[in-house]
Amino acid sequence: VCFVLFYKIFHNLGFSIAAISVFVTIVTLPLYHVAEQLQKRERDQRLKLQPQIDRIKSTFKGDEQYMMLSTLYRQNGYHPLYALRSSVGLFIQVPFFIAAYHFLSHLPQFQGSRFLFIPDLGKPDGLLTIGGVAINVLPIVMTLVNILASIVYTKGFPTRDKVQLYGIAGLFLVLLYQSPSALVLYWTLNNVFSLVKALFYKLK
Repeated sequence: VCFVLFYKIFHNLGFSIAAISVFVTIVTLPLYHVAEQLQKRERDQRLKLQPQIDRIKSTFKGDEQYMMLSTLYRQNGYHPLYALRSSVGLFIQVPFFIAAYHFLSHLPQFQGSRFLFIPDLGKPDGLLTIGGVAINVLPIVMTLVNILASIVYTKGFPTRDKVQLYGIAGLFLVLLYQSPSALVLYWTLNNVFSLVKALFYKLK
């Protein structure tokens, strides 16, 4: 419904995709704020306990190690499952990605529709040809923006958090490399807005 509304305003499929991306970003900002607070709480608690965890792991083995770690977690009101808090931001994105995938991948109006440098929103962009092989540039740009946003956002974070986000960026590259340009454009813009949000939180 929102996409149809934006198309009536802009009369352009590409600008409508950009508008819906902005709209979704604004609507989900409160959710991301809550997610950021949960992630920060988990990171701070984990960093506080990490020296003791490392000491226990280096000193004890097997069941004894398990009992010592369980006691430490219980005394500090922490549970290993709380580590899932660091993935809350990803969980928020999943339903929107699924909706965009089903909608933007199968809309007939995108077939043969050009937008700026993208020759056909209904097909992979194939903007670069090397040795007769078409290279889809937009998914690569999307991934680079995603990695840059991850670098900014995870500055000062543990290595585990960084690797997780870089892995997700690579996963989306594989998933979307052969997808229609309309979908990749939408997700690229989402990554741009994620970069803006990351810069905002760091400056804040």
